Amino acid sequence: MNGPPPAGEFGLIAALADLFGPPPPEVILGIGDDCAVLDPGGPEYLLLTLDTLVEGVHFHLAWSTLRQVGRKAVAVNVSDIAAMGGQPGYALLSLGWPPDRELSLALEVGAGVAEAARQWHLAVIGGDTIASPPGLTLTVALMGRVPKGELLTRAGAKVGDGVYVTGPLGAAAAGLEALRRGLPLPLEVQEPLLKAHRDPVPQLAAGRLLAEARLAGACIDLSDGVASDLGHICRMSRVGARIRAELVPLPPALARAARTLGLDPLALALFGGEDYQLLFTSAVPEHHLAERFRGAGLPAPCRIGEIIPGAEVLLAGPGGEQVISGRGYDHFRLDREGEVG
Repeated sequence: MNGPPPAGEFGLIAALADLFGPPPPEVILGIGDDCAVLDPGGPEYLLLTLDTLVEGVHFHLAWSTLRQVGRKAVAVNVSDIAAMGGQPGYALLSLGWPPDRELSLALEVGAGVAEAARQWHLAVIGGDTIASPPGLTLTVALMGRVPKGELLTRAGAKVGDGVYVTGPLGAAAAGLEALRRGLPLPLEVQEPLLKAHRDPVPQLAAGRLLAEARLAGACIDLSDGVASDLGHICRMSRVGARIRAELVPLPPALARAARTLGLDPLALALFGGEDYQLLFTSAVPEHHLAERFRGAGLPAPCRIGEIIPGAEVLLAGPGGEQVISGRGYDHFRLDREGEVG
């Protein structure tokens, strides 16, 4: 392979995409969005996505039960489908189980997968089981559908659009940090943060509303943090963005937890990741968005900034503006600037 080595996770993805070459014509979207999109003919597109959870990287069994790990493996994939405006339908499961552990315990993972599949109305129809001596690994692949004309992507943001999130940010990152440090927190503070980390809730209904009512320009799910994920929208849409610090919604427990942890709650919200809220852009007036969401029985989205000319994600706060593009979770970046979860 010629050229410099890839830089970080997203550099690796780009280099792999170059190796694989262009997709065939029936692929509407290939590498670079939350799901791959195929056109099989007919009124709908097919959505394909896949995520892997690895013991010691994405979870620790001292902190999460096997059932919780199984549920989360499904939820993070459903979140990708939600970001495209789709509805999940079918799942494949690949389970890597350590051969020195009691095999019947693997059924607890399966029970969590089955529970989440029932909740999100999808069927597990196949997969693979292997021995995994280093630790438990769990890969879920999902297939979903979205009507043509309703597909959401990362490439539709326009200058002047508002930037919105579907709910408070930072709880999952704070919960993970509390577990890592073993710090005691009051029960009313700890419970919502740990639940956010262990059992995320994909915003499937919000994604369908945004798609069906054509309320969003671009959309992404928040897995790696606002700074990183909004950066993907900016890159694909060829725009910049300004986030206003005072508008970022923080859950009630976050400020108390951050004080105990000695961390900045805004940093947890912007860089921590694993919130699995949807971040979207919209030209629709804020009050109209609120009415549509409440009419569907959903909390109103929170405007956190706007799309601007340029290419960077900016954070505007009391001290002025700073560039925060790319500050978030990256599996292969060693410095991890700004990462807290």
